[in-house]
Amino acid sequence: MSYIGLGSRGPVAAAADTTGLNTGNYTTAFTPAVLACNVPFYEIYHMVVANVPVGANAQIIVNNKPYGFTYPLFGSEWNPAQPLLMNPTDEIDFLWSIAASGQAPQVTVYLRYDPVIQPISKVQ
Repeated sequence: MSYIGLGSRGPVAAAADTTGLNTGNYTTAFTPAVLACNVPFYEIYHMVVANVPVGANAQIIVNNKPYGFTYPLFGSEWNPAQPLLMNPTDEIDFLWSIAASGQAPQVTVYLRYDPVIQPISKVQ
């Protein structure tokens, strides 16, 4: 399998929540417009969080469903054994436990795709 990198997105600074899932707190939203991928399937294979206030944490949500969490001390990275499979309409959000004022965490995600599975997806 030979992956092709799609680059990174970010760092994206958290802003006041607009998802309705984290009212009054910071949320880092990777909407389809921010991710901007034009392949049918891709993976988020690496994430980095930075500028996180001490004691803060985030629930990670994919399409309004729990996916994971991070409880970093200032910053952290995620290099999963099983990358997150996405399509162009998917959204990933970091719902921070921080009131939407002051120090805003930042998140960077790294994307790739496997060109072998792209033709298969067109069969459907």
